[in-house]
Amino acid sequence: MEIGKINTLSVLRETEISYLLTDGTDEVFLHKKEAKKAYLDGEAIDVFLYVDNIGRITASTMEPIIQKGQVGLLGVVEVKPKYGVFLYYGMVKDLLLSLDDLPSDLNKWPQVGDKLYVEMIEKNNQLFAHIIGRKQITHHYPDRPRLEDRQIVDAYVMYLLENGAVAFTEAGDEIFIHKNNYRHALHIGMLVSPKILKQNPNGEYVGSLIEQKELMLEQDALDILAYMERKGGVMPFTDKSDPEQISRVFHMSKSAFKRALGSLFKAKKIELNETETKIIK
Repeated sequence: MEIGKINTLSVLRETEISYLLTDGTDEVFLHKKEAKKAYLDGEAIDVFLYVDNIGRITASTMEPIIQKGQVGLLGVVEVKPKYGVFLYYGMVKDLLLSLDDLPSDLNKWPQVGDKLYVEMIEKNNQLFAHIIGRKQITHHYPDRPRLEDRQIVDAYVMYLLENGAVAFTEAGDEIFIHKNNYRHALHIGMLVSPKILKQNPNGEYVGSLIEQKELMLEQDALDILAYMERKGGVMPFTDKSDPEQISRVFHMSKSAFKRALGSLFKAKKIELNETETKIIK
């Protein structure tokens, strides 16, 4: 018998609440609430084997979304900071993704309703979910129609990098989103809708979560906007600010700063007054 897999077993006998199944050597229980119908002694049935909450190997006729060694997109049903997050994979008992597989920052953890690409693994005779490398995900989904430039797709954030985030569509398309191309904090498992900008030679797509008019802003304007987001949407700098202060904070000249503010103002991203600049929500 192998946990995490579908096994073909024979009915040894029926009890009051279950069927006793065997592979000829070992025995396992199939609770009647997990059975599809009444079975006869000696009948061969296909069952999925998992470990229940008290550590017993248990059989189920329910079909799992993934089996051991397989990769799938599973939904988060519970978050427990002391243990990790639990994912639904079609069984009565959910699959644990350990906190060892998750960021140290709880704000970056997936939330209930989010989805993650994981592999089912066996460890110490228990089944767990495990986050695999990004290129391993695309390996499991080889046949994918090409996404078109400017197409907007749904994707789930899987990896948070120093320079951005990597999300995957349900078809397994990998989309890199540079940190300059999103304005709000992302977390693993989060559903986003990036616009495809291009496809790199390695097959990875590049996407953006900001509006097209903002994509046309120069880098100085994007840097100012990102600074303001970090400061709660307001800053005590305007086109009247001291050049030395501007240089120290933004590492740009006064003229470059004014030009960037002008482009943000024309794009209706900010409002200006004599003492401060605010983001328009």
